[in-house]
This record gives sequence, structure tokens and C-alpha cells, in this order.
Amino acid sequence: MHSFGSKLRRWEFWKELISFRSLFIVSPVFLLTVKHWTNLVVFFVFLGCLFFLFQKKEVALQDTDEVKRWRWIIALTLIGPLLAVGMGQLLRGVFYPPNFDAPLRIALCAPIFLAISFGWLYREGKEPITFLWMKYTFPGMLLWTFIDRPSWSTSFGAYRITTYFVDPLTFGSLTLLFSLLSIAALSFFWQKLRFTHRIFVFIAVLTGLYLSVMSVSRTGWLVLPFFLFIWMHYFAWQQYGKEKAILGALLLICGILLFISIQPALVDKIYLALSEISNYHWNSLNPDNSVGMRISFYRMAIFYFFENPFKGWGDLGWMELMNSQEVSQYATAFTKDFAKNGFHNEVFSSAVKSGIWGLISSISLLFIPVVLTINFQSKSTSHTLKLLTLFLLIFMAHMIVAGMTTEVTNLVFLSSFFGLSLSIFIGEILMCAIKAD
Repeated sequence: MHSFGSKLRRWEFWKELISFRSLFIVSPVFLLTVKHWTNLVVFFVFLGCLFFLFQKKEVALQDTDEVKRWRWIIALTLIGPLLAVGMGQLLRGVFYPPNFDAPLRIALCAPIFLAISFGWLYREGKEPITFLWMKYTFPGMLLWTFIDRPSWSTSFGAYRITTYFVDPLTFGSLTLLFSLLSIAALSFFWQKLRFTHRIFVFIAVLTGLYLSVMSVSRTGWLVLPFFLFIWMHYFAWQQYGKEKAILGALLLICGILLFISIQPALVDKIYLALSEISNYHWNSLNPDNSVGMRISFYRMAIFYFFENPFKGWGDLGWMELMNSQEVSQYATAFTKDFAKNGFHNEVFSSAVKSGIWGLISSISLLFIPVVLTINFQSKSTSHTLKLLTLFLLIFMAHMIVAGMTTEVTNLVFLSSFFGLSLSIFIGEILMCAIKAD
């Protein structure tokens, strides 16, 4: 016969297992392998968070003025893209619902963030979800993505690895991101991890780097110097000393370069990118190549933005200017028409679509979390809070770098993942700041 105490503990175990907290913990696992998974998670937890917020439950921890201020700044930042699209359409006198799809997913995360920052997922004695993501979920997601071969796709060529609904640029960028976050977790928690757990994370890192390299995507790789700076400046120098930190950085760089070398197509693309940048013509027509077209896209986006800065152009309104002399002098007909697929830059695409409102919302979404991170990192003496801010800083550095060469919130599942991640990261930072105050 089981005692009442053991039954109670068993009930607590099952209650925790089926809780919203558990759903948050496992939510990234199927990000790249199950279509609509992340969208469904966001919608489900959005409803749960609304219930929590309307209950107005009292929490044991008391807010500080700084936390209150940041809470509403971040909430407005998450709603910003939706407001930007709405303002642009209102001023243009058009209503096109599909433009609201991706911004709406981010806006749904505002109540999720508020609920988390108010303590909805706080459990005394439990690790932050951010730490669980880094130590278990992200490494597990990389391994699962590698194992789940039925989800792989050859639509972009037999030599390029991706899954059936994710383009190679996004696939390579995200697998690289999760690899870097797992590397950070491995170093941050090294002393607390068992030997088998270290091996698990290490294998996941190798797997993630392999997937990223085999996607033949260059997107996001320029984040490496920023990642190394964050890791060394905010952690390794204090933890290991300058010499060991530099040695660790060199070993990481060598290891990643070895991985890149196993995919000749990626090496060729890197060399080709350097050549295309150096040979780009600023005052004459350019050939239709990958990097050259991107530079032209950015120039076109700036031109279109200044031609209609307050209303924006929506999806394709800018095409009435595509044959302007200012654009035709450097962009071929193919390049001008290909911009219908996006301007391959998060900020520029949003600015063209929604004018100044899109420019403000996209810059805010990318950089306000960085300002918050640096603010709490510089003030806090809490070890937990410092690690939380470092994970967010690495995450945002990657999203900013990737967002300079492709749109990181143009697809609804990307918007859902981005909004949900910010909700977890920043919500737990604010909760930890209250506890540490």
C-alpha cells in the first residue's frame, strides 16, 4: 500500500508533467520537423495566459519600478509589428488580412510574456525554463531533427539538407543558433553537468553544426565573432582567465572551420560572396548573383521607403517604381522582379511594407531586448540573472545578424518561435530581477 505522502508526490509529478510549464519546455523540439507545431503551442498557451491575467492572482514577489517599466516596454514591442501593419494599411486605405499573419503571432506572445513576468510559470526550487531549454531542449531538438529523416527534403537539391517546410536559409541559421546556445550552455553549466549529460550536449552541438553546414546556407555565420566576444567578455575571462579563454575561443574557431570544410559547396559560396562584394558596381548594372542582388535589394528598399515613408507600399505597391532610373541603373529586370520575394533584410522589408511604422517596430523588436539585456547584465550581481541575460544576448545577436541578410519573422512559424522565445527569455529575466532585488 502506498502512503498518502507518496500518492501526493505522484499527483504533483503528473500535474507538473501535463502543465503549461512542461509544454513550454518541450515546445522547441518539433520546431523544424512538424509544421504548425509552434503556431499551435503559441495559440494554446496564449489562451492559458489570458486566463491567468484575468484571474489577477497575487504573486509573492513585489515588482520594482524598473521591472514595471521594462514589462510594458517589451509588451508594446511585441505588439508593435501588428500596429505597424495596421497603421500602414489604414493610411493607404487598403485592408489585406494576410499581412497580419506573422505580426499577429508575435502579438499573441505579449500576454504570454506578461503572464510569465508576473510569475505564472515560476516554481520555487525549479530551474528557469531558459536553462532547461539550453541544457536539454535545444540539444534534444538538434538530435531529433537529425534522426527524423522522413521530415527531410530534397526540394532544394540532393546535396542540401533541410526539412519539408523550412527553406535552407532558415534551417541553416536556426540549427547554427541552437548549436551556439548549446555550446554556451555546455561551458556555463560544465561543473553542474554529469559526464553523460556533457556527452549528450557535445554530440548535439556536432549534429547541429553538421546540419547547418550541410544546408549550404551562409545565413547567420557572421554571428561567430559576436558570439565569441559575448562568451569571452561576459563569462570566460572571469571564469577561466584571459589565456584559457583565448585558447578556448581558438579551439572553437578551428573546430567550426573544420566542419565548414566538409561541405565544399559552402566553402565555395563563402569565397563567392567575398568576390561578389568586391566586384559590386555602385553606378552601373550588376549581374544577377546572390550577394550582388542582396546589395541591390537594400538599395531598392531604401529608395522605395523614402518615396513613401509614412504609408508604406504593402506587399507589392512599390512595383510601380521598379522601372525608375534610380533603380534601373544598377539592377537588372530579374533583380527588380525578384524583390517580390522580399528584400532579404528584416528591417528594410518591414520599412518598405509599412513605412516609418514598420521601420520603428522592426528596429525595436531586434534592439530593445539587447538594451534590456545590457542594462540588467551591468547592474546585477545575481549569477542566475547574468546567465539568463547572456543567453538572451547570444540569441538576439544571432537574430540581428541573420535579419540583415534574410527576413527572420516573415513566416508565421518563425514569428511564433521568435515571440515565444522572447517571452520566455525576458519574462524570466524580469522575474529573476525581482527576486534578486
